[in-house]
Amino acid sequence: MKLNKKILYTGFAAALLLSACGANGESSTNNSKPNSTSEVEKHNASDGQSSETNTDNQNEESTSNTAMTDAITTQSDAQDYTISVLPGFTLTSEEPGRDSLYSDENSSAFMRIETKQQEEDSYEYLLENMQEVLKASSEGVEPTETTDIFKEDAGSGMKNVKSYTVDTNEGPVTGILYETDNKIVRLTIYDTLDEQYKTDFLNMGKTIK
Repeated sequence: MKLNKKILYTGFAAALLLSACGANGESSTNNSKPNSTSEVEKHNASDGQSSETNTDNQNEESTSNTAMTDAITTQSDAQDYTISVLPGFTLTSEEPGRDSLYSDENSSAFMRIETKQQEEDSYEYLLENMQEVLKASSEGVEPTETTDIFKEDAGSGMKNVKSYTVDTNEGPVTGILYETDNKIVRLTIYDTLDEQYKTDFLNMGKTIK
């Protein structure tokens, strides 16, 4: 009889132990599921952001290319470069080493174009001079550096892009300096208060070769 009681107690204890282990196993399994779901959600969110960014860039490039469809490749009379000029704009030589690309409907809106050969210290000099020109245009206001004007990439041929802008009573003035394989290009855009011509000037400025 004593032996039977021992067997009964032992079996009862074993049953309790197995029940407890089963509960812990279920709890551990249940706890792991939210973590897995969370990781998947994070991964999907990251993929979604990347896809949106790529789509935005493609749309921007597509819009730019469409806008330049009717542009005419034009050789500068006084400098060694060509540029695609949109209808409604005229390229003219202002003085040796300096051209103006202006709007036919509003000649106060224009882009000054200067190109220089690659020489030692010429880039730094032109950058400093550009900042001084912008400062003088705004009656002493320090220009603000911008980073969204031109994107540097292998296809554009641009490198060391620097751009600054200041506000004036007539409208914003933007200075852009960049290098290509064989020249340095400096652009100064004088726009209207509503920045009506900025996008066109930037699209044409990207085509200088």
